[in-house]
Amino acid sequence: MKLISEKTYHVLFDIGIVLKAIITALEMIFGVLFYILTTAQLNGMLAFVIGGEINEQPRDFLWNYFIQGFQRFIGPEQYFWAFILISHGIVKIAALVAIYYKKLWAYPFAAAIFAALAAYQIYSYFFIPSLLLLLVTIFDFVLIGLILHEWKHKRRIARAVAA
Repeated sequence: MKLISEKTYHVLFDIGIVLKAIITALEMIFGVLFYILTTAQLNGMLAFVIGGEINEQPRDFLWNYFIQGFQRFIGPEQYFWAFILISHGIVKIAALVAIYYKKLWAYPFAAAIFAALAAYQIYSYFFIPSLLLLLVTIFDFVLIGLILHEWKHKRRIARAVAA
């Protein structure tokens, strides 16, 4: 007994892939910014984005959480984070492009890559707890399940056509 239809699985898969591409593009943009901008410029960019919010609500939990999280990535270690974000982004984009072109080998490859990166994210979470990192990791595990389901479905179709 199936909980949801194959069509719903496919729609969720497509949505997941698009969301992953957007998240990955944002990671790569931040990676490039971390590489080319100084700490002072990044702090200025943050101040521009949030405007006077932090001055108006200095005890606001959400804004303080966001600012403290951002501060962990800039400074002496920002080149390390730039490398991590850009290199992970390149690998993920390559996997997503191969899935876009419906290469059967790409589905288990992407699932393995996303699983390895999710494992690293879990490891990182213990050193740098982040709600955003936790949410992205949960999303990655859901997406891995959808990718594997889509791969099995495409293999069944390919076998049926070949028979």
